[in-house]
Amino acid sequence: MPKQLWVLLLSLCLFFSLACRRAQTQDDEIRPLYYSRQITQNDLEERSLRDLSLMRNTIYARAGHKFRKKWLNDYFLAQPWYHPLEKDDESKISTLDRKNAEIIAKYDAAINKDYLQQIIQQANPNTPEGKIELRLAYARLGKWTGAKDAERTPLEDPTLLDKQLTVESLNDFSRRDLRLLRNLIYARRGRPFKSDLLRAYFGAVEWYQPNPAYTDVRLTDLDKRNIKLVLSVENQLGGPLLDWEHKKEDGWMSNA
Repeated sequence: MPKQLWVLLLSLCLFFSLACRRAQTQDDEIRPLYYSRQITQNDLEERSLRDLSLMRNTIYARAGHKFRKKWLNDYFLAQPWYHPLEKDDESKISTLDRKNAEIIAKYDAAINKDYLQQIIQQANPNTPEGKIELRLAYARLGKWTGAKDAERTPLEDPTLLDKQLTVESLNDFSRRDLRLLRNLIYARRGRPFKSDLLRAYFGAVEWYQPNPAYTDVRLTDLDKRNIKLVLSVENQLGGPLLDWEHKKEDGWMSNA
């Protein structure tokens, strides 16, 4: 084979290889956040924590759900199709939507600590998306390792509970997050939980060590004041979530 033809063939192979890679990258970048078919494993693989949260919450945003989390609220308010309502329009949430929310939630819940650490190492803290990704990962691990002057909540950095909380500091919390925060105060003192949801959540937190001998005597006066404050905000929003309501919001009906 003439040398020039051989070089041409190699060049064509390289061109098509790069084109295929570019097409695959573009496909990954434009993967939708909402599906009108049942979601598959391939739809979820290599998604960011931010994307998984948006996928779950897009289902409820389409029903007009209002979001307390600022980053979610900002994202959906920027979407031309989003119209927040005083009460969710449940008729816009189909059986398939609920199934897809469950699939996303189960996939999200199965993300392990090693992968969360990998996310922390790879996320860019200098971009808005990277900052959100880091905060979501820190909340899952229950440990903050970012900049001390960065914006964060007690779910992302439990050491903030060593100070008195304020009502304003809880403005970004959904009812689900408020329940987690209130129980986080107990978890720091070693309280075991009967709720399978709370056991699963705190079981993934690096520092949590349940103590069978736990009693509320372990709570400090500051702990008690913070619990009372969180509970007061929960009551303003309709009361603390029961376990089945938490499950509804935490996964297959996730609004946060």
